[in-house]
Amino acid sequence: MPSFNYKGLDGAGKRISGTLEAASTSQALANLARRGCQVFDLKEAGSQVQAHDPGSGKALLAGWVRRGKTQVSQSDLLVAVQELATLLEAGVPLADGVENIAQGYAAHPLGDALRGVYASLRSGAGFARALSESTLRIPEYVHELVSAGEETGKLAQSLRSAAQQMDADARFRREARNALTYPLLLVVSGLVATLVVFVFVVPKFANILSNPKADLPWMSKWVLQSGLWLVSNKLLALGVAAVGATGLAAALSRPGTRAWLWEAASAAPLLGNWIRHVELARWGSMLTVLLDHHVPLLEALAHSRNSLTGAQWRRKADLIVGDVRSGKALADAMQAHHFVDAIGLNLIRVGERSGALPKTVASLAALHRASSEQSLKQFLVLLEPLTILMVSVLLGGIMISVMVAITSLTNVI
Repeated sequence: MPSFNYKGLDGAGKRISGTLEAASTSQALANLARRGCQVFDLKEAGSQVQAHDPGSGKALLAGWVRRGKTQVSQSDLLVAVQELATLLEAGVPLADGVENIAQGYAAHPLGDALRGVYASLRSGAGFARALSESTLRIPEYVHELVSAGEETGKLAQSLRSAAQQMDADARFRREARNALTYPLLLVVSGLVATLVVFVFVVPKFANILSNPKADLPWMSKWVLQSGLWLVSNKLLALGVAAVGATGLAAALSRPGTRAWLWEAASAAPLLGNWIRHVELARWGSMLTVLLDHHVPLLEALAHSRNSLTGAQWRRKADLIVGDVRSGKALADAMQAHHFVDAIGLNLIRVGERSGALPKTVASLAALHRASSEQSLKQFLVLLEPLTILMVSVLLGGIMISVMVAITSLTNVI
């Protein structure tokens, strides 16, 4: 008879683990349930495949993340997380909650994903396993929050915290998109105007190039020659533009490219300051929720590390975890690796000394969240005049080059 290793919570909410023999995974889950054990990790001894209790917590959301063949918007995903949190808070069993939400999205790609998660739950697999086998996109911090909720028996609260963070991210993306609309329109209109000038205006003065008496500066020659080439090779230029746009879109879709851009932006003057606040706000929010759920500090720090996007920030978080594990105070470890500023260090140090670390970390997260919004506003305020200046310089440079060419020919005459 096979043996199974399990981890779970007893009736008093205390963590337990052990090994038992059973004919199958389903029988092992049933035997543990009769003992009053809420299982969140069950696997056959010597096997790497995990099965989780339907009441455990990691699996719905990961079931939403990787289903892949169809796309589910982040807004639909947010609503589903909120609905599931509400159902669990009302005492609805996890599998029934997933089924109810799937029925509400019967004709939607999200419904297909949830039905697959529900089938996995009913077949004896657990929430975490269904999550890991799924293909819909979901933020990494949601996985960490749900994992913590599963281990502490506070799945509903974890899902609610995940929904709140997802809602904050969605609101931030919406505000940033609205703020960037006008600068983008300026760039597009500038490019269209430039194209019109090159195609319809510049070629009319291109015969100046063939005049041996015209003493043209290099800028005027380049503008006139570019206009002639564009008129003569319209299809080729269109193909090059299409290939370039496709290549850019493909590059931006790769996680490695986005990570590189994030690291590069971290070194920029204004964007770097904004990214620092974003990273620390997300890290602080994650750590607050984990500590509120009574996750041990080392585990909470390890989970919070995964909420960071930049490789540099993750390296610092790893070093902090190592220092705390060796007995160093959290504030001292953060100071040694320049993780937060003086205000943040004071908050962490006060929280450690008073035993109110979750509250002070929450204050730190709120402080950096407000600072990130302010930094973004400052960047957008500067972006608009910079965009206008760029378009003006481009169009003005072209027109000046044409006028200089005409003037040079007039002087010859």
